[in-house]
Amino acid sequence: MSTSPLEKAAIHSLTLRSAAAIAIAAAASRLGVVLPEGAAQEMATAFVDLIITLGLIGVAIGRTRARAAIV
Repeated sequence: MSTSPLEKAAIHSLTLRSAAAIAIAAAASRLGVVLPEGAAQEMATAFVDLIITLGLIGVAIGRTRARAAIV
């Protein structure tokens, strides 16, 4: 089953991952670290996944606190 580009979630956006990969590669270059081929893209994907996951956890905690009694 193939999905059109319009159906992709923002988490899988090439623009978002590309921007993160460029930032990681630039930071590594500035620090003098040589990254293996494709490492910046993998790190960018992991970083975007981490941020999305933490955001979802934050939303879940906020919803739970909003439904609980105020102590």
